Amino acid sequence: MQTQAPDQLYGYEVMDSAGNKIGAVDGVWVDDASNQLEFVGVKTGWLMGKTHIIPVAQAQVDGGSQTVTVPYGESQIKDAPSFGTNDELSPDDENQIYDYYGIDRSTAPSPTGLPTGEQGDTFGTTDIGTRGYDAGTRDYDTTDTDDRDLVLSEEELQVGKRPVEAGRVRLRKVVRTEQREVPVDLRREDVEIERVDATGEDVPDTAFREQEIDVPVMREEAVVGKESRVTGQVRVDKTAETETRTVGGEVRREDVEVENDTDTDIQDRT
Repeated sequence: MQTQAPDQLYGYEVMDSAGNKIGAVDGVWVDDASNQLEFVGVKTGWLMGKTHIIPVAQAQVDGGSQTVTVPYGESQIKDAPSFGTNDELSPDDENQIYDYYGIDRSTAPSPTGLPTGEQGDTFGTTDIGTRGYDAGTRDYDTTDTDDRDLVLSEEELQVGKRPVEAGRVRLRKVVRTEQREVPVDLRREDVEIERVDATGEDVPDTAFREQEIDVPVMREEAVVGKESRVTGQVRVDKTAETETRTVGGEVRREDVEVENDTDTDIQDRT
């Protein structure tokens, strides 16, 4: 069997039984005997994800919304047998797929699991033969020019500023003692004794008696006192300076990795 995918199904969104999108169609397998679509391949991961095979029996195809709805859950499909889109499925491979999904494989004469001429239970309302794919000649409809966009995103660093305490400057007033010497002039009295002649005074009553006279002699001594006075002030002013620093961080950016499993050359016009 020759593996080729019709353009009108390639890229269709695959929805599980709960209506969740699980991937996109990136391969189809056609029954050689009946020329009917038997399996579709869905890639469930981003870009480098695996292609899991799903039987189209009971699948619903909506050409308007370009979706394929299958009666299986997302977890079941993601664990389904995986094959390359260029792989040819052997009868044993098909048996493996049908057994995994719990589908009884047809015993009617046919190289594949479908009986000759049988299309499956409900494969939608759209005929594969009218969607640009001739099962007999197996050729592509090259008139399909629909573009499909893959949105890429990236993160940017957003740098803000906030004040934080870088440290503190503490001013403490301390008392220090030092010895100082100040000159001062001090007076003192000296005693001079001078004998003079009598000038005719009368003899006093105390004559010929012992007598003492006390004469105080004075001097000055230094008296040290202290007086407080203001000598100055210490003023603390803060000034702001601007400096340039480089900050960094990890940012994520989405890119595209192209996996080409066809013979067609891909031109990257980025």
